[in-house]
Amino acid sequence: MKKLLTIFCFTLLLLSNLNSQSLTKISGLAYYDYYYNLKNNDITKRDQQGFQFRRVFLTFDFDVTNKLSARLRIEPEYQGIKDNNKQFLFLKDMFFQYKFDQFQLFAGLMPTPNFEAEERYWGYRSVEKTQSDLRNWITIRDLGLSIKGKASESLNYAVMIGNNSFHGTETDKYKKLYFHLFNSFGNNIGASFDFNFANGPQNKNVLYSKFGLYRSTNSYSGGLTFVYGLRQKYLSNNESLNELGLSVFGNYKLSDSWKTFLRFDYYEPNTKNSLDQEFTLIGGIDYMLDKNLNIIPNFIYNDYENRNFQDDLTFRLTFHYQF
Repeated sequence: MKKLLTIFCFTLLLLSNLNSQSLTKISGLAYYDYYYNLKNNDITKRDQQGFQFRRVFLTFDFDVTNKLSARLRIEPEYQGIKDNNKQFLFLKDMFFQYKFDQFQLFAGLMPTPNFEAEERYWGYRSVEKTQSDLRNWITIRDLGLSIKGKASESLNYAVMIGNNSFHGTETDKYKKLYFHLFNSFGNNIGASFDFNFANGPQNKNVLYSKFGLYRSTNSYSGGLTFVYGLRQKYLSNNESLNELGLSVFGNYKLSDSWKTFLRFDYYEPNTKNSLDQEFTLIGGIDYMLDKNLNIIPNFIYNDYENRNFQDDLTFRLTFHYQF
C-alpha cells in the first residue's frame, strides 16, 4: 500500500509541474461488482462471492498546441493470490499525438488498433471484454509507433509497430505489426478487418485476423465478429495451433434510462482437437441512475463441450461510474 501511495503522489507531483494551461481534462472510470459464482469448473471458485473492482483508471489529457496533444493514464490492478491479493499501480497509457494534414502520428505506450471498433459496438466493456481480448488473441496496449488516417471519406486505417510487450519493457529483438481497416456503408453499417503478426524465435510466429460487421442506430447497436488465430510451432511436436472464434452481440434501448444486452461467443481453442469447444452467453439489463452512473445486473454462462467439465455461471451486480 505504501508503494502504491508513493507512486500516486509522485505522479501528482509530476503533473503539478507541467504547464497548467496544457492540462485540458482529468477523467476517471471504475467497474465495481458484487458477484456470485453459482457454478464454476474450478472447484475452489464455486460459491465464491464478494465485492471487486474489475477496472479503475485515472486519465490526464493535455493539449499542448493545436496539433500536439498527449495522454497519461494510470491504473491499479489486482495481482491475486500470488501477491497476497494486493494492488499494484502501473502505467496504462503514455503517448503523444501529432496531427498532420492527412494522418495522425502516435508514439509511446498506447492502445492497439485491433479492439476499439468491436468494443465500441459491443458497448459493454463494463460487463466483459470482447472475445478477442478475453482469449488473449490481441494485445490491447503496446509500446511503439502508430499512424491513423483516412484513405477515403468512408475508409479509416491504422498501422502500428510495437514491442509486443504490453506495458513492460522490451526483452528481445522481436516485434509486432498491427493493421486495421474500418469502412462505413449506408444504413449505419460498418465493417472492419484486423490483422497482426508477431515474429518469434525459431519461426514461432503468431498471426491473428478478425473480420467484423456492425450496425448502430438510435435504438440499438451490435454486430458479429469472426476471428482466426495461428501460433506456428506452438505445440510440443512443433505443430502449429489453429484457433477460431465467433461472437454475436447487441444492445437495445428500451427507454431513456433502460437498455438490455445479449452476447453469444463460440470458441475453438484447437481445431485439431475434439471436445474442447466453449460456448459463452452474456446478458443483462442496464439502468442509468445518473448521467455518469449505470447499474447493470448481468450474468455470464460458459458451457464446455467436454462434459467432464462443469459449466460456469456467475451473477453480478455491476456499477459503472465515471467522471
